[in-house]
This record gives sequence, structure tokens and C-alpha cells, in this order.
Amino acid sequence: MPSNKMIGTVVIGAAAYLMRNKKTREKTMSQIKSLATPENIDKVKSQLQSLTKSKSNKPSAH
Repeated sequence: MPSNKMIGTVVIGAAAYLMRNKKTREKTMSQIKSLATPENIDKVKSQLQSLTKSKSNKPSAH
């Protein structure tokens, strides 16, 4: 699993690229808007909630 530092570096690099390149920024934003439908948002929320519940229900190894 990638480290948080590695993920952060990739995210910052991608953000910097998008800020400089208007065509890519507009294309990316239109793709994100098309994916961010209320149905997809609800689906992701329910998956995250189920993940959170399953992690909190696991017994600790103490």
C-alpha cells in the first residue's frame, strides 16, 4: 500500500499540473462533474459507511 507521503506528492503534482494547463483542467472538471451524480455520491457514501462500520466492529488485538 502506498504511503501517505507518496499519495500526497502525487496529488500535489496533479493539482499543480491542472492549475497550469487550462485545457486539461477543464476536461478533468467536466469528467468529475459527470461522475458526481447524486446516485454515485450516495453509492460511495454507503460503501464508506459500511467500511467504517466493519472496521469499528472488529475486536481489538489487545
